[in-house]
Amino acid sequence: MLAWATTGKIERAMQDNKAQADYWSSHPGLKWIKFEDELDVVFNSVNQELIRRAHPNPGERLLDIGCGTGATTRAFSQYLGPSGYVTSLDISAPLLKQAESRTTESKAESRYCLLDAQHDEIPGGPFDIATSRFGVMFFSDPIVAFTNVRRHLKPGGRLVIAAWAPLKGNPWFEVPKEAAAARLGPPDPSHPNDPGPLGFQNRDYVIEILKKAGFEDAAGRVVDLMLNHPGPLRDVAALASNIGPAARILKKYDGNKSDIEAISQSVLKKFQAFDTSSGICIPARINFFEATNPVDAQPMRQ
Repeated sequence: MLAWATTGKIERAMQDNKAQADYWSSHPGLKWIKFEDELDVVFNSVNQELIRRAHPNPGERLLDIGCGTGATTRAFSQYLGPSGYVTSLDISAPLLKQAESRTTESKAESRYCLLDAQHDEIPGGPFDIATSRFGVMFFSDPIVAFTNVRRHLKPGGRLVIAAWAPLKGNPWFEVPKEAAAARLGPPDPSHPNDPGPLGFQNRDYVIEILKKAGFEDAAGRVVDLMLNHPGPLRDVAALASNIGPAARILKKYDGNKSDIEAISQSVLKKFQAFDTSSGICIPARINFFEATNPVDAQPMRQ
């Protein structure tokens, strides 16, 4: 298991997507470490849908973009096996450090890299699969980024990514956002296609990006899933109130513990509708995008 980075690449990552790098390395981003185990449970259904669509095979090479604490890396590694290989990227050093601490749980050789997929050379390619769970909506120039990702794929290599569909129909996002805004104030105004958690909600917009980046057979589908957690409900409410849009509003208004508690209580009341005899089951709408690198694409030099 290897970690890989150079000073030059770290500096470039910080320059190209500085706001995102700062965010995911600061207090709101670090909550993904604090709540890592719970988040891994909640988003497991998204992992499984990614795996179903990517069809990973033993011995294949995988690129995991925006890997965070490594949940998707570990999930895919179960299918790649000991002959497989994963390069996992992120622009947050603390999240990568946490991922590296769990490399023994991976069934495939794994390398974690602190770099910017938008421009940097990516070690370990060419790859059979490039994947991401909620990690590619933040690029400052997504066409450049996906062009770079594509050139690190083998000819015929496949891309499979998951991103949030629109806010409506996603109570995991919508309920905490409304609670935080009611408590502290509205979030910063933004265009629906701006980089951010909901930056890939428009499927036609993303498909056009993939086509311009040189991919073939680009397609996007919304899938209805359940985000599951064993409970108790107060833990799920606290989790949803500490990450995502609520976390961004808390950061903007310098929210304190009292604010977090008030937001959590509001979320808890709304989430009671999802408390079932088998645990907390929150409906979610996720966009899944698939595309392939042309079979006649110029293969990258190994």
